[in-house]
Amino acid sequence: MKAFISYSTFDKDQMIITLLSNKLRNQGFQVITSQNFYGKTLDFTTKRQIDSSRIFFGIITNHGQDNERVLSEWRHSKESMVPNILLIEDNVNVSNSFKGNYIVFNRYSPQGAIEEINNKMNTESATSEKKGSNVLPWVIGGAALLGIIKLLSKDED
Repeated sequence: MKAFISYSTFDKDQMIITLLSNKLRNQGFQVITSQNFYGKTLDFTTKRQIDSSRIFFGIITNHGQDNERVLSEWRHSKESMVPNILLIEDNVNVSNSFKGNYIVFNRYSPQGAIEEINNKMNTESATSEKKGSNVLPWVIGGAALLGIIKLLSKDED
């Protein structure tokens, strides 16, 4: 099983990718990270890697330089019906019409996002696993996302 991770973080936040990767490897996943450096246009290899993944994780923080690339890859995962989840720091500009499977977090006050993730993990895992449901990202990635938010909230800018 493959898990695709796309991220846009500040250099000092890179350890969160290692944490997420390790948690996914411990669950039997082969982890693939984005190597698409061509901006908004996704290359063939990246599309193919996303398409062949069982789950997609996207992480966007305020200091990241590749937010548009992560959003493009996330949109491709949605179009390809790859179960996905996107973690977005609250001071990143996102349109009010933005829709999808995502969590907004505040690094200085993470409790709201932590509660939302816990609620989604409990609600989604209690529902049946229908094709196209949101169960997989929350069951597999919910605990990892909680760890990531906790690590990011300990950072002091």
